[in-house]
Amino acid sequence: MLAGYRAGRLCPVEVMQAVLDRSRSVEPVLNPFCCIDAENALASASVSRDIWKKGLPARPLEGVPVSIKDTAMVRGWRYARGSRVAENAPPATMDSPSVERLRQAGAVLFASTTTCEGGWKAVTDSPLTGITRNPHNSDFTPGGSSGGAGASIAVGCGPLALGSDGGGSIRVPSSFSGIFGLKPTFARVPMYPVGAHYTDMSHFGPMTRNVADAGLMLSVMQGRHPMDPFSLDALLADSFPITALPLSGLRIGVSEDFGFMAVDEEIRTIFRTVVDRLAKAGVEIIPLDPMEDWRPTYRTLWQVGAYEAQRQYTSEQRALVDPEFRVWGDYGKNIAMGDYADAVLKRITYRQICARVHDTVDFVLSPTVSVLPLKAGATVPDEKYADWLEWAGFSLLHNMTGQPASSVPAGYSTTGLPVGIQVAGKMRDDIGVLRASMSIEALMSGDIKSASHVYKNMS
Repeated sequence: MLAGYRAGRLCPVEVMQAVLDRSRSVEPVLNPFCCIDAENALASASVSRDIWKKGLPARPLEGVPVSIKDTAMVRGWRYARGSRVAENAPPATMDSPSVERLRQAGAVLFASTTTCEGGWKAVTDSPLTGITRNPHNSDFTPGGSSGGAGASIAVGCGPLALGSDGGGSIRVPSSFSGIFGLKPTFARVPMYPVGAHYTDMSHFGPMTRNVADAGLMLSVMQGRHPMDPFSLDALLADSFPITALPLSGLRIGVSEDFGFMAVDEEIRTIFRTVVDRLAKAGVEIIPLDPMEDWRPTYRTLWQVGAYEAQRQYTSEQRALVDPEFRVWGDYGKNIAMGDYADAVLKRITYRQICARVHDTVDFVLSPTVSVLPLKAGATVPDEKYADWLEWAGFSLLHNMTGQPASSVPAGYSTTGLPVGIQVAGKMRDDIGVLRASMSIEALMSGDIKSASHVYKNMS
């Protein structure tokens, strides 16, 4: 797109109009948007058109359409975080730091994408916006909580989307929707505002159709910001653009299930195909030992957070909350202080374990999700699962440790539903994860269908 603008083959206004037309056409089927701000988007695109036309210095994302998940603030847009409690709140008066930087880079902000309430689960439905659906088969969920972002990117509603991830909310919908997503190192992208139940497990990150685009998006969002006291120094400029990492000689630790995840057999088959190809490309494959099940620790932390998020609601406000989320808050209210303290300390143990693993391997490879996409509107595949943590367990670890992790498209099930693999790196090695993901993307490109079949189905 940027090359087309530079050469005069594409016009930002025409591109934006095409994205708006596409977004309106898929909205009744997929329900990926909270709002579409066509007027301001076209006005911003006009500014970019004139910049390119006059040969003025162009910003890194000049004229590129970008959608923003409803967990980030966009000046002038409703900021509800998927909750009816904030349904009638006044529009936001400021941008979140990541949004501010996208805008400063010339991005055209055109739509707010759907999330479950407060981003509390790994599917996307809420009392506020209803059910968001999978672009490959609308009977299924696109995952969550950045499900609107994942679905819209997969069907061509702009090339870039801002997602957020407190327990897999970028990586799960990237896997279920067949796109690329990166949860950066904790505080790599400034996080503001942060809901009470996110604490320090939440991250903003890019959701795109390929790794190169995610690298470009990360390059403009990352770096210190006064609104996030944890935010990290900017990565070196020569880290970008992202280039593929030579595979020969890499040491990659692999696990299909870490000893406790129940994994769908089709996902195991696709995962093994990826591992086999990596081995043939010269990667040293190192099977990892089973680990302790980290889901109970995450559950304790998340349910206490759910209670904190709802603690000051009036009875009238509580009545507006997603009933399942309300129950999680009730669970959190009854968790003993000692149990919560144990969970906080256990996080430190997991960080130490993962640091030791990365002393012996460059990256860790696993499935992104243990199941294929669920039916739309469901939180678990069937009665064998107590809650969403049981099937989305692979992604939870790296929210507790803060390590960077991505989901790379790896293939499709026999029913045509996407499957992703997770690439995790050592703390602060975001560039390494992106480079390794790009190499795997190229390795598996023959197994990934063109997006044209999704476009056709949505016509």
